[in-house]
Amino acid sequence: MTPAPLSAVQRMMWAAYRISPDSSVYNIVMPLRVRGPLDVAALAEAVAETGRRQAQLRSRFTEADGVPVREESAEPLAVLEVRDVPGIDEDGLRRLAREQGERPFALEETGALRVVLLRRADDDFALVPATHHIVGDFTSRWLLVRDLLDAYRGIAAGEEPKWRPLTSSYADQVEQEQTYLDSPAGLRGAAYWQALTDGVPAAELPLDRPRPPRPGHRGDTVAVPLEHGLTDRVAARAKEIGQTPFALHLGVFQSLVARWTGQEDFLVGVPASSRMGRHARDLIGCFLNTLPVRGRFSAATTFAEAATAAGEGILGGMVNARHPCTLIGPRPAGSPLFRIGAFLVQMDRMEPPVPTVPRGLAEGPPLEYEGLGLALIDVPQQEGQLDLMLRLEQEPAGTTAVFSYDTDLFDAATADRFAAAYLRFLEAAVADPAAVVADVPLAGEDELEALLAFGESEESLW
Repeated sequence: MTPAPLSAVQRMMWAAYRISPDSSVYNIVMPLRVRGPLDVAALAEAVAETGRRQAQLRSRFTEADGVPVREESAEPLAVLEVRDVPGIDEDGLRRLAREQGERPFALEETGALRVVLLRRADDDFALVPATHHIVGDFTSRWLLVRDLLDAYRGIAAGEEPKWRPLTSSYADQVEQEQTYLDSPAGLRGAAYWQALTDGVPAAELPLDRPRPPRPGHRGDTVAVPLEHGLTDRVAARAKEIGQTPFALHLGVFQSLVARWTGQEDFLVGVPASSRMGRHARDLIGCFLNTLPVRGRFSAATTFAEAATAAGEGILGGMVNARHPCTLIGPRPAGSPLFRIGAFLVQMDRMEPPVPTVPRGLAEGPPLEYEGLGLALIDVPQQEGQLDLMLRLEQEPAGTTAVFSYDTDLFDAATADRFAAAYLRFLEAAVADPAAVVADVPLAGEDELEALLAFGESEESLW
């Protein structure tokens, strides 16, 4: 097959891969604990059929005359890898599942899909489907599991998988992107992003250690569940000021960044889906555009003003979201568009409805499926992609603020302090949206007491 061009975001992913081919920072994984009489042969065929259905999953990535391209195989590249691990305990099984998810991909050779089955006994497994971000996004990891399960159900019953037919391809997406870029609307989008970002630096938190010459892409996570009452109060306050709950969260996040960094004008990234229209709803692919949202603060800025500006930034960004922000430029050497970001994930909208893992647990609640018990295994996601990323996971039970950070740059104690300060600022914003951001103490009482014990003043932290 003739090599196919990549989308703008895929070209960015390819560049990151070429810089660090042994890194797993862009792996997307959704490991499942499986209990019951699994038909391994049927699962192996389900992996093959899913590869046949989704072209991105049977593609290699390489370069032709210096240009990154995709080479689509007629047959699936990935096969089910079965590994017997008899006698291993629960912690060991989950550790192995995490390790399998973190194995780097060789995009030029084996493509961007891997499915591993860890077999502890004939009725006791961990299933680890993983893709590279170049062919997937957060929605795609759920689509992969859904397609695998639907194919398994059909094959195990001696039937064809009951999938909705795909009505378009990712290649169509790439072609439509180029058509848009060459259109008047595309030129307007380019002008919008250039005007928004021109001369505006990325938000950059003070580092605990110097930035290494090359990113190591190593990370860790701090998760802070919001009590249900706070989640409800955020929604109510956001409605009062005419904004969405996410706009209020983002305004608070930017307020904390402004205080933490001392920057009055900066950019943060807000990942958004470019998956538009029903034709793309079942496609596995990288439908991602990280939108720059500008934060501008003065000594008099209130939380309501910050939330309103954040909401306007999101709205303006979504209007122009078809324009890939990876094409914004040029930027000064060594000056990225953003180093930190924030986004919202509405977990209850995913299909299949595999329950998420409650914070503090290693495994989620079980789901019965075709005589099998399925449960999601908790593994880190997106650690080390940026200096700091806030992911708001919204579920019926409440919201969790998940802070993923680069451990080459920050200590765990710094991430803990930032997370605690975020909750403090969020409480202040909900209590009084008209409160001035600069008036909220940056440090908690316990931090102040500890520092004052060493003879330092409260004023030095403000």
